[in-house]
Amino acid sequence: MAAKHDQDIFKAFDEETDAFFDSLMSEGPAAAPEPTAAFDPPARTEAKPASTEASIDHKFDEEGSKATSTQEGSESAARFRIDSDGSDEPAEGPPSDLAQEHLQMAPLPPADFSSEDRALHEALEDFYWRNRATNLSNINSIVVKYRGANVPHLWAQLALKYNVPPVEGVEFLGRTLYQSAPFEYSGKELRLELDEAVSQVRKEALAEGLSPSRAELLGRAISRGAKDGRDHLLRLLTFRGLPDDANLRAQVWKVLLGYLPMKRHDEWNAIQGEKRALYASYRSELLAVNSAYEVSVSNRPQSPGSEIEDEELLQEIKNDVERTRRDFEYFRRPSTKAALVAMLFVYAKLNPGVRYVQGMNEIAAVLLYVMSVDLECAEADAFWCFSEMMVALHEGFGCDDRRLSSTASGSALLEIKDGFMQALDHSGEGVYGMVDEITRLLRSYDPVLARHLQKAELSLFVFVLRWCTVLFAQDATLPDVLRLWDSFIADPERYGFVVHTCVAVILGKRDMLLSTDKQFSLAEIIQAGPRGTDFDELLRRANAICAFERRGSQPPIFPPKRLQVMDDLNEWAHTAAVAASEAAAVASGVGAEVSKNIQEKLAPVVLERAGQASEVVQDKAQALQSWLHDTAPARREALEQAQTQLSSLWSSVRTKGQQFASEAATSETVGSAAARFSSAAESASGFFARASMAFAEAPQAQPQQRPAGDT
Repeated sequence: MAAKHDQDIFKAFDEETDAFFDSLMSEGPAAAPEPTAAFDPPARTEAKPASTEASIDHKFDEEGSKATSTQEGSESAARFRIDSDGSDEPAEGPPSDLAQEHLQMAPLPPADFSSEDRALHEALEDFYWRNRATNLSNINSIVVKYRGANVPHLWAQLALKYNVPPVEGVEFLGRTLYQSAPFEYSGKELRLELDEAVSQVRKEALAEGLSPSRAELLGRAISRGAKDGRDHLLRLLTFRGLPDDANLRAQVWKVLLGYLPMKRHDEWNAIQGEKRALYASYRSELLAVNSAYEVSVSNRPQSPGSEIEDEELLQEIKNDVERTRRDFEYFRRPSTKAALVAMLFVYAKLNPGVRYVQGMNEIAAVLLYVMSVDLECAEADAFWCFSEMMVALHEGFGCDDRRLSSTASGSALLEIKDGFMQALDHSGEGVYGMVDEITRLLRSYDPVLARHLQKAELSLFVFVLRWCTVLFAQDATLPDVLRLWDSFIADPERYGFVVHTCVAVILGKRDMLLSTDKQFSLAEIIQAGPRGTDFDELLRRANAICAFERRGSQPPIFPPKRLQVMDDLNEWAHTAAVAASEAAAVASGVGAEVSKNIQEKLAPVVLERAGQASEVVQDKAQALQSWLHDTAPARREALEQAQTQLSSLWSSVRTKGQQFASEAATSETVGSAAARFSSAAESASGFFARASMAFAEAPQAQPQQRPAGDT
């Protein structure tokens, strides 16, 4: 069946290609061809009312998944066919009516199915009701075979087999993705290792009579990392969201950001004490803060001009801090504002190659809020976490050029090349690279929406710049930002999940975006996306995209490359059509301008010259007539020869005039001028003929001398 499916796709591809190139040869401008039926989802039969979306268990305090992740990458999971023990193929021959009725009844999930198993069972029931009801009886077997880490592979196969649009595949996977599976890791061996580690720490907690809650598992992950110096398990648990325990979040962020290295777990207290004292010395040297939390530049000796620069820098930071999170009471406090101003100013002075850039205040504010569980040390802890995040953002955004800058203590900090956002302003790097990646993903998962935005000439750069550089700190509510940052900070691929989140935000507004083609309205919808989208759905969608993208090389490829090729071809066709239309408009404008110039400049000249030629011909003809009457019969033969030559000459002139009129047919005035020119030639030729006849009938005279000037 897969081979036949491939043949049908390639046949449709050939037909669409032929139709496209035929359209290029037509007289009208080429338009992007619409996808053929082979690329559209099949007609839905056996429709069933949509079931309530199963919620994915984000907690680790319930019974663990019965997933058999060791099957990941196995031959059976990688094959396109879902065979015998979980068959996705119907039995040979048409079933009887009774058998048909039995097959269309999905079996209930067994009692030992976990909440994640039941969510997959419900989604498969919904899927097969709409695509192939005869497979409903196999749902339990399919769940057992593909649950856990293999769920992304299952939906990739089903989406390809039943021609389900990739965007629908994302929604199905988002409903059924096992949070207990390490889907955000690309390496197969590491995924298996982490799956085993999660099971092990759960068993340890249960063996000690403790509930395997997220907080308990996170504590055990830190203890485990302290022994082996690795933070992979801690990252996996944090990626799925930390519990609303401020102390736990502050501690985990410090570890994952590198402020407290996992390998130096035994030295954490000493490291924190040293770093806090170091920051206090920097601040006291650079700034003065009074009891009313008014911040000013210290009175230390400075080089000429530097004092003015420091005052301007401090005022710039104060202005931005004053506007930071005004909707939140914590950030309206004078003490909070002073702490933000101080840490940003100290960072700018210690890193002159970076200094301060607007947007840093948003990132620093989130970190200060999380670290505020320890009010006395919150500013210092937030400062060092902020410094580490600047390095991580630099690396995560693809800016590889680094420089080392020594701080006052001699410790080195990686600087962001040419400044926080200036470093991102390079083609193929930073935000530009992220925009390209987001555009590619949008075209892969939802080509219809991607083409719609392209036709509206809506650039994603402005939105991506805002979302990515401050990690949605300006566009989402503070609780949502904290949850997003759990995943961003824990991402094993250095903020790559930010890109998946951006795509998820846009897909979440798909219906609204497709309902309008006005650029301003589209921009408003996208800008409001992070706040105007159900946050749980946004996370599920982003996780699904991440899982599909990090499946590695395991077949089948999803989204299918052939659809991407078709989309590229359609995009090229659309671009060619637009270019042809623009060229036609330019040509039309040029033609109108040329016609105008001909009418205003060339046509009057032609008319004038034609009139002059007619007058000259008539003058010459009259002189010739006088001369002919005075000539002797002996010159008659010479006159007849001259008349023949002149007639031939004017015939040639008439032909050229008609040719000119044909070539300049774009202007009625020019055509009229050419006609008049030809008419003048014919009149002259006729005049010569009449003169010849008159000469023949005139009395014979003796030859006389020709008038002066005649030829």
